[in-house]
Amino acid sequence: MSPTPSARRLRLGMPRRVFSQVLLMQVTIAAGVAVLVTGLFLAPLSKQLDHEAMRRALAIAETTAQDPQIAQGLLTTPPTKDGPVQQEAERIRRATHAEYIVVLDRHWVRWSHPTTSQIGRIVSTSPSGALAGKEVMEIDRGTLGRSARGKVPLYDAHHRLIGAVSVGIAYDSVRARLIGVIPGLLAYAGGALAVGALAAWLIARRVQRQTRDLAFSDISALLAEREAMLHGIREGVVALDRGGRIRLLNDEARRLLGIGDEAVGRAPDEAL
Repeated sequence: MSPTPSARRLRLGMPRRVFSQVLLMQVTIAAGVAVLVTGLFLAPLSKQLDHEAMRRALAIAETTAQDPQIAQGLLTTPPTKDGPVQQEAERIRRATHAEYIVVLDRHWVRWSHPTTSQIGRIVSTSPSGALAGKEVMEIDRGTLGRSARGKVPLYDAHHRLIGAVSVGIAYDSVRARLIGVIPGLLAYAGGALAVGALAAWLIARRVQRQTRDLAFSDISALLAEREAMLHGIREGVVALDRGGRIRLLNDEARRLLGIGDEAVGRAPDEAL
């Protein structure tokens, strides 16, 4: 026999018991908070790692630009794969583990590049900021893919602008650092979620004992029945709490005593 539509809705919907509903809501809230905190932590961390990578690229570019062999080679030799500029730039690149170090002249022509076939060609991204004497940090995409970049002007011994130095840090390395912290972060989030789930279970068990594991609809029905019973009988009913204050009045008690709802919460002598 197939289940009725109402039974099917009950099976697929929220649990009926107070214990199950409270537990489900508490665990959902704890999980939502854990996800939110994780997202709020990762967003600034990603920006911080990007900034650190750009600062490192800029520092390597400044070190390369201060190397006298770079400026001298740019002024006295042609851009070739065996030239002094390429040799010195590659030495610095290997020592610093940069993705690339590109030295270029004022006409945007490369004098060094990890891919030697690119030497003597025009750069793929504009170096106008560095050629204007400014230091530049950015996240951009070039011939070697997405990278964190630092660009600085290149001066000769007489402090004349003769070109620029561009250094890139592979963006995959930045992403790898970000991915590396995620397991630890998820472990903390999982621990917080487990504590939240345990607290939710304890709260739900307490609510279950106090409500005798009734469903919310059952509790609502009992309250409605109680109200109907109290107001339907012909005898006056007055209920007092431990402090002797009125907590409940039915219609007949109000009529007999000549008091209204304002008496609730007050002592009988005050109400009368």
